[in-house]
Amino acid sequence: MAKAKVTFKIIRNAEDDWNILAEYPGAEPRHITGLTSKADADDWMNGDRRIGWLRSQGYAK
Repeated sequence: MAKAKVTFKIIRNAEDDWNILAEYPGAEPRHITGLTSKADADDWMNGDRRIGWLRSQGYAK
């Protein structure tokens, strides 16, 4: 059986307030806050911060 994957969605709340919604089957959705721009959110999604977050939540080794 394949492992379920965490899915991420970038959400814009205001001009300088961006979040990422992380969803994992069987768990409450989590919001990653403190992002200030689309570029910051893209950097989070494509960089080491995403891997660090997954590890801190127990979803990655």
